[in-house]
Amino acid sequence: MSKHVISATGLSRALSTILNKVLYQGHDFEIKRGKEIIARIIPVEPHKHKLKLGNLKEFLDRLPALDKDDRQAFFADIKSMHSKMKHEENPWD
Repeated sequence: MSKHVISATGLSRALSTILNKVLYQGHDFEIKRGKEIIARIIPVEPHKHKLKLGNLKEFLDRLPALDKDDRQAFFADIKSMHSKMKHEENPWD
């Protein structure tokens, strides 16, 4: 899913949280000591924990919120992609 860099100290302070992100969200972590990457923590297999519909709201509530600039850029991207989509007429109408 996504790769993150964390210090060895940060890893020791947040090990349980890091392992949960690897297990449940499929994140990869690179562990850095000083200026050097010394290890990686990655999921053993592709993400096997499927999100159940009943847990969707809880999952979405845990996601970080976009700031105003990011929201505007996101909506601009959606509008741009939408305008480039080929709109086919429904033959059943």
